[in-house]
Amino acid sequence: MSLSRNSLASLLSSSTPLIVHHWDADGVFAAVTAAQFTGPGASFLVPPFTYEPDQKFMNRLLALAADKDIVLVLDYSAPQHVLAAMVSAVGNKPVVVVDHHMTSYPRISRLLYYNPAMNGDPEGLWPSAAHVVAEALGFYDPMLVAASIYGDLLEEAPNNRVFRAYMKELGMDPEADLSMIRDCAMQVWGAEANMELDVLEGLAYSLTYGAVDPCEALMSDPRLTNMRLMAEDEVRRLIDRALSEAEVRGGVMVARARTRLRIGGMVARELRRKAKEDIVVLSLLEDAVGLGRIYVRGSRFSPRALAEGLRSKWRSVGAKEEPGNMVVSLQVPGDKLDEALNDVLSLLGA
Repeated sequence: MSLSRNSLASLLSSSTPLIVHHWDADGVFAAVTAAQFTGPGASFLVPPFTYEPDQKFMNRLLALAADKDIVLVLDYSAPQHVLAAMVSAVGNKPVVVVDHHMTSYPRISRLLYYNPAMNGDPEGLWPSAAHVVAEALGFYDPMLVAASIYGDLLEEAPNNRVFRAYMKELGMDPEADLSMIRDCAMQVWGAEANMELDVLEGLAYSLTYGAVDPCEALMSDPRLTNMRLMAEDEVRRLIDRALSEAEVRGGVMVARARTRLRIGGMVARELRRKAKEDIVVLSLLEDAVGLGRIYVRGSRFSPRALAEGLRSKWRSVGAKEEPGNMVVSLQVPGDKLDEALNDVLSLLGA
C-alpha cells in the first residue's frame, strides 16, 4: 500500500525500526536521517551487496527485527519477490519501503511504500533517498542530504536544483564548496567499493548516535581514506583499459571489465563522461562475489522501456530517469553475463 508523506512521518514518529539500507552513501545517509528522527533504539542491516539476498540474510533480518516495531527499507530497489520474502520473514511486522528509483511494488499485506519517483523523475526533484526521507520527515542534516545527492549524481550534483537548495541552506556555494560535500560522500564509497559490509553497518550507527559531526567523523577515519584511495586507483585502471578495448555497436559504446572491487557504477559514470557516444554499456564481472553487473548510461534511450524489457527475463533490474542521471542497472549470475549483455544490446537496437 502506498503511503503519503504525512502518514510515513506519523508511522515513524511512534516506531523503533530495524533499518535495512543500501550499501552506498545515499543508503547510509538515508538511514542516519531516519534514525535521527526516530530516536534511540534503531538497528541497522545492509544487504550483502546483492539484490537477491540468500536465506542467511533473511535469518539475520528476522533476528534483528524481533524487538522492533517495523522494518524500514531505504534506497534498496530490490525485485518484488525479494520484498515479498522480507515481509514473509518478519511475520506480522510492517515492512516500509522508502526509495527514489523507478520501480513497482507487489500488492501484499504489511508492505507499505513511499516513493514519489516510482514512475520517473524527469525534473530531478528526488535525487536521493535521503532527500525523500528528509522531505517527508522535515528533520534532517542538510550536509548529509547534500552528500547523499552527490553520492548519486557525482559531478552532476551542482546542476540539480534540490542539491543547490541544500547548499544554500548551508550557506555554501554549489561549485566552489563542492569538495567538502564530495569528500564526505566518497569516504563512504570507499567502504562500498571494498565491500566492507561490517564497516558500512557500523557507519550508520556511529554517525547517528555518535557525538561527532557525521562528515567530520567520516573524514577523520583513516580506514575509510585508505579504502577510498585504493578504489580510486582501481577505477582509473579500469577506465583506461575499457577505453582502449571498447567497441562501438550501432552508436553504442560497449565496454567489458572485471575487478575484485565493487566499482562498476563509478566506472560506468566516468566512461559516459569520457565517451563520444550517446549511450555507454558496461559489462562487469565482480570476481569477489561471482556476480555480473551491466550498467547502461546515456541520453538517447528510455530507462523505463529498457528496464521493462529486461524485467520480462531478468529479475534484478534498477532504473533512474532524472536529468543528468539516465541509467539502467542489471545484476545477473556471473555465468549469465554475456547472455544478459546480448539482451541489453538487442533492446537498444545495437
